[in-house]
Amino acid sequence: MTFENAETVGTNSECRWCKSLRIHKVAVGAKARWIVESPSTDEISNLLKCNDCGLVYFSASFSDDELTRMYSGYRNSEYQRRRAKFEPWYTKNINNAIGHSEDVLTLRRQHLEKVLSDASSNHPERYSSPTRVLDVGGDEGQFIPQIDSIIQKAVLEVSGVRPVDGAQILTNWNDVDDFSPDMIMMCHVLEHIENARENVENASRVLKPGGLLYLEIPLDRPVKIGRVFSTPAYRKYTQLLCKVPPFFVVADLFSLVSRKIIGRSIPGAVIKQNEHINFFDGNTIISVVETMGFELVHESTYKPTSGVPVLDMKASGTLFVRR
Repeated sequence: MTFENAETVGTNSECRWCKSLRIHKVAVGAKARWIVESPSTDEISNLLKCNDCGLVYFSASFSDDELTRMYSGYRNSEYQRRRAKFEPWYTKNINNAIGHSEDVLTLRRQHLEKVLSDASSNHPERYSSPTRVLDVGGDEGQFIPQIDSIIQKAVLEVSGVRPVDGAQILTNWNDVDDFSPDMIMMCHVLEHIENARENVENASRVLKPGGLLYLEIPLDRPVKIGRVFSTPAYRKYTQLLCKVPPFFVVADLFSLVSRKIIGRSIPGAVIKQNEHINFFDGNTIISVVETMGFELVHESTYKPTSGVPVLDMKASGTLFVRR
């Protein structure tokens, strides 16, 4: 990943993933207009990079109302309509491909099943197939592997969804202690939350030695962001876009098209903070998780297909064992 001439401006804060103080600002951005309470708010969110672990993340926190707006009825028809008001290209077809594709569900589940099978087959003296699996932020539990060794499964989820048959819902980490999992999975969760590190620390506390932790992230980090995007002039430009939502929509579309065609945002685009606020890669995950009492077992990259090729992106999955 490259940030062209990233502005080395200290933020007087620590990296939310590795806690380093070596943070640089690489761009000025703003929250998506469908998320904010007032579409004409001009709040700015800096895109930051940690020089130690490599995490790239947005600085602005989401309010409780904004989180509700993003995740209430996540990917349902009302969500799609609300988002399409300010992102007209976010169609029903795209929404369904992301949130409801059986092909993606099957591929993701089968990928993890193979990772677990390879780990137990290649090192039977060190790893055994899991029996009690917890999926953190796992919706209904539909991503939990379908293997014979698993006799109990649970989902740590606060959205009020009804779990798949055989799964129980847990609402906080205190409940996880009683469930006592021997495997915890967090798939496409860490990129959404500010307290990503806290979740991994909780997993380290709950898992006994030999317990497995599987983390999966999308490989969607922004690339080739030029220095112009971090300048005071671009801050003023972004604030102007925010104050006039139709301008924001046009700049957002321009940004989308430029990234897809030439692989980078070009001047005139807007750096938008959407649901993904953290951008990892495999090295960023491994370098920090290994400091929390885990040992790397397996790292893999694969590409789930969504049925809408323009949306397809690679994902990185890492399996760890609790030391």
